This record gives sequence, structure tokens and C-alpha cells, in this order.
Amino acid sequence: MGPGKQFTLPSQAAAVAQNGDTIHIAAGQYHGDVASWGANNLTICGIGGRAALFADGQNAEGKGIWVISGPNTSTTTIVNVEFHDASVPDQNGAGIRLDGGNLLLRNTGFYDNEDGILGGEQGTTVTIEYSEFARNGFGDGFSHNCYIGFVDRLNVKASYFHEAKIGHNLKSRGKENYIEDSYFMDGPTGTSSYLVDIPNGGVLFMRGNLFHKGPNADNSIAISYWAEPGNGGVNWPTNTVTMVQNTVVSTFPGGTYIYAPSNTTSLTLTANLFAGSAGLLTGGFASSKAIQTSNFMTTAANVPNAPTGQFWPNASILSQLGLATIPDPNYVQDSPQPMVLRTITGTTRMIGALQSSP
Repeated sequence: MGPGKQFTLPSQAAAVAQNGDTIHIAAGQYHGDVASWGANNLTICGIGGRAALFADGQNAEGKGIWVISGPNTSTTTIVNVEFHDASVPDQNGAGIRLDGGNLLLRNTGFYDNEDGILGGEQGTTVTIEYSEFARNGFGDGFSHNCYIGFVDRLNVKASYFHEAKIGHNLKSRGKENYIEDSYFMDGPTGTSSYLVDIPNGGVLFMRGNLFHKGPNADNSIAISYWAEPGNGGVNWPTNTVTMVQNTVVSTFPGGTYIYAPSNTTSLTLTANLFAGSAGLLTGGFASSKAIQTSNFMTTAANVPNAPTGQFWPNASILSQLGLATIPDPNYVQDSPQPMVLRTITGTTRMIGALQSSP
């Protein structure tokens, strides 16, 4: 669909789409067009570049630009599509409102919406790859760059979350959350609350990510885990935190890198670089119970360009970051810049996410 095609607007294609269809949207800007997608197992692709959707004050079902629904057996795949400026009277207008089914996003963008994505139900999976979430949030602390519901599993890979407006850069109530090779950034002026918020516990596994907590953040904690036990009637049966080969930099004065309550089953930290004046843990989980191997704590001055997205440490500490062994043989790619992966070479590793200079 697109100019000169059978359908000129996404909403026209949505109205006639059948289960299993593939919809091609010509690259370009589409203003004031919103849609509800009800067919199952759709693939929706921007062709020739990204299709950029601008709400221009319109919304579907009072929820956002696109509303997607389907049974747990259905997967909607969206590639090369951008969502801009969603707003609704309830102040939680989403680029995508996910009301049912599985969702796979690849090379998508969510900019200046009241919520980037909002939704996700038990029994489903949300996968986000090579996608960007920027400046989403109404500014009330209840809307976020990306807000995933009680899904069975959230997968995030090689994506970029930055400058959420008061809300969190990524919030997920999912049962299992696997977050890898992604950037979570306030930058010098961002006002997000948590960089990552996993409020109902569950499995949190983070590997190869780069985090920057900025001086204007709305909350002193960078990564929050299980801060809302029982919210929505859900406490997951397995409650573990694992962080491997991440770089966490805080230029916020003081604060804490990780919040975890005392009833967290386990907290494992391996080969992470923490840079700033923050404390390691708060929330009740004792530092003595944390399983720590080869982590390194230093000042933010030793990762001086983190606020601009450059996380390579100063030469003065590089010699202290070398590892004699490979902590995780499955860590085979790092991310020298947002949404870019490169193969890690050699037989040694360094503490932190980056294994060589960008």
C-alpha cells in the first residue's frame, strides 16, 4: 500500500487484511491515519525504507496509532515502521497498543508518544530487535518509553531506549525478561525514572547492555527489580536477577545501581563495570548474598563520554579490566553503538559490555 497502490493508507489495508497476510507499506510519511489490526499472523513491512506514521491528533479506539489484537497463537510481525506523537484523552496513547497475541518488532521506531508500546498478556511473547524508543511518556510517571504487560517472555536485542519523559525507559511485568546488547540512556538532559523496571519479579537476565543514568533523572535508582510485589495479582514463581558483562554509568549524584528486595531468590553479577558514585544495592537484598565475580567499580570520570553514548573506558583503567577467563562463552557479540552488533574476537575478555574500542 502507498501512493498509487491499491490501498493508499494503512487503515484501508487493516480493514481488509486476512489471517496470514503480508502487508507492504511504501516508505514515506503517513499523517493522521490510525488503524486496528484484528487478523491473525500478519506481517507488516515498510518497503524501500521506513514507513513513518504520525498521529496528528487521531487515535484508534481511544488507545493509540495502531491497536493489535489476537489470540495467544497469533504473532504479528512489524518491520521498518515508525510511530510518532500518539496521544489520547487518558494520557496513555501508544504507538502500538498490544491487546492480544505475540508481537515481533524489528527495525521499528517509537518517538514522542505518550507510551511507545503499551500492553501484552499472559501466554504471549514480545520480541524487540534493532528498534528505538525515544522521548515517549506523558510526563506523569505512569507512561513510559516502553511498557510491557504480564507476558510470558520479553526478548530485547540490539535496541535503543533513551530520554523517557519521567517514566521508565523500559518497564516489563513479564514472567521472563531477556535483555541483551541494548542501550538505555538518559544522556545529559533526560528525566527518566528507572532505566529498566521489572516490577513484578520473575526472571531478569541482562547481558552486554550499556546504561547511563543522567543528572536530571527523576529517580536515583538505575535498575529496579520487584518493586511492586503482587501488583495486578501477579507474583511470578521464579525470581532471579542475572547481569553479565554490562556497563552501568551514573552521573546522577549518589543513588543506587540496583534495587532488589530481600525475597529475591538470587542475584548474580558477573564481569559488570559500574561507574559513578552510586551504591551497588538497595531494597533489602544483602550484598553478602549476591553472587559476584569479576565486577569492577570506579568513578564516572573513567567512562567520560557515556552521556553521549560512548562507553569506552579511560586508558587509565583498561589494564584493570582484563579477564583471565571467558565468563560467558555465549557472549559472542558486543554493541559498539546503538543497534549495531559486532563479533567479539580473541580468546580473552574485558569487564563491561564493550570488548574493544568502538
